[in-house]
Amino acid sequence: MKYNSTLNKDSLLILLFGIIIFTIGLNPEFISFQTRFALFAREMLQNGLSFFPTTYQGPYPDYPAMSTIIIYLTSLPFNKVTTFSAILPTAITSSLILVIIYRIGALQNKKWGFYAVLFALFTQYFIQESRSISLDQYTSLATALCFYVAYSATIYQKEKRLWFIPLILIGGFAFRGPVGLVIPTGVLCVYYLYIRDFKKLIIISGSALLLLALCVLGLFAAAYFQGGTDFVKQVFSMEIFRRISATQKNYFYYWFDSFISYSISYPIAIIVIISQLKKIISPKNINHKLLGCLTCWLVIVLLGMSIPGAKKARYLLPIVPAISLLAAYIFIEVSQKGILFWTKKIFLVLCYILPYLIVLLASFVLLFQKHFQLNISSSCLSTIYLMLALIALTLWLIKKASKTTKNIILMTTAVLSFIAIHVLIVNPICYNLESTRPFVAKVEQLQKQTPGKIVFYKIGPDNEDIKFIVNSTKLIKPSFVQSEDKLIEYSASAYFITKQNTFDKLSSKIKTRVKLLAKGKVGHKNCVVFIHLYSHPITKFLR
Repeated sequence: MKYNSTLNKDSLLILLFGIIIFTIGLNPEFISFQTRFALFAREMLQNGLSFFPTTYQGPYPDYPAMSTIIIYLTSLPFNKVTTFSAILPTAITSSLILVIIYRIGALQNKKWGFYAVLFALFTQYFIQESRSISLDQYTSLATALCFYVAYSATIYQKEKRLWFIPLILIGGFAFRGPVGLVIPTGVLCVYYLYIRDFKKLIIISGSALLLLALCVLGLFAAAYFQGGTDFVKQVFSMEIFRRISATQKNYFYYWFDSFISYSISYPIAIIVIISQLKKIISPKNINHKLLGCLTCWLVIVLLGMSIPGAKKARYLLPIVPAISLLAAYIFIEVSQKGILFWTKKIFLVLCYILPYLIVLLASFVLLFQKHFQLNISSSCLSTIYLMLALIALTLWLIKKASKTTKNIILMTTAVLSFIAIHVLIVNPICYNLESTRPFVAKVEQLQKQTPGKIVFYKIGPDNEDIKFIVNSTKLIKPSFVQSEDKLIEYSASAYFITKQNTFDKLSSKIKTRVKLLAKGKVGHKNCVVFIHLYSHPITKFLR
């Protein structure tokens, strides 16, 4: 009872710590991939709940609405969608993943669980996605939760826990579509295959297949209810056909790209697997069995996600719990020689010097920020002061610490440094490079003086137009023009928005008919706003 009580307290502390670090210092506006989901939530807040999220183009077929509904609920107290209300659900989900990672490791050794949490926080893409709007974190949570339920049921011989698995799989589907059910199922299947429990393998695979069929039918029924037959075809194309048939990256993309996207954990996890391969194939104790289960988890996700042509780094988020637990094994293996011993030594040296490297990096950015057109002096100075304080504290703590405690202190310091650079350097840089709101403000000021419709010329739909609209003060329904002929024919009062290079390529015939009003950025693209001289009422003040 005392062990369980301590475990629950640790889990609560990890949950609260995760929520804080994943929501502190968020950017004041939506940027990049966040903008689409923020628009979904704004539309839902205005128009009410629906089975699929909507944009000004109608229902959007690529995602079920569950994640949007959660953002809608967290935004209700604010009566608007903010970066905090939109990212909070992902932050909570990511924090729950940390809790599950800890509890999986703690089934063997609490130290294993704690180090695994630190490795997860030391994983570049996990931190990045946890501080954004990420649907793939729901798949990651479903995968980790399914594994924890199955693994703990085996250890404690509590088969009743397995009844939670269908509910978890349905939840995964509700948030992420077929992928949200298939990935956790694949991990469960290889787990039971590895431990040679063929009865449960057959039951789980058969039940999951039935659940998938029912959930897909439910998805199509919801699509038909909301958008009719044509929308059902769009959902089938986006959720299934296009993901499989796309040819964006080669088959081995994930296997090698993960060394960067999912560092530090992924490279160390691969070293652990290679060094312990014989023990994984023929496990001699419960630690080796867990390594084998985690290796199967990693391999099945890499294999499965390599089959579809559509490949993006965020699709691999479900491997984070596995690689974090695998990497943490370097602190569990007690051998004083061999590859794991030296990997741990080199890693701890990296942990020691990381705060110093971040001081140098922050100083470099501070000195050359004008060259890169950045304005983040306060962030750089805050980083430098924080790192110096952290270095001083670390040196003081490790003076009298034992060898084991010293390792924990060094890695905790490195993780806090890693988080700090994301919050204080990476986030502000991304905001500086991707900020759209200043340009939106210019256009809204023009509209305030002289009303006119927003028209995107050779932009979108579902591109830079999303970034523009989600950062406007009110929801608007734009129009789209894709050719010069249509631009000439457009007769209503309108403000045309296009990319700078598109405007520069306008024919001389068109350029005599339009007037450039303002320049700015939509995301990282240079854009302009212009008017049609013969149809816009503002021109009488310009002539």
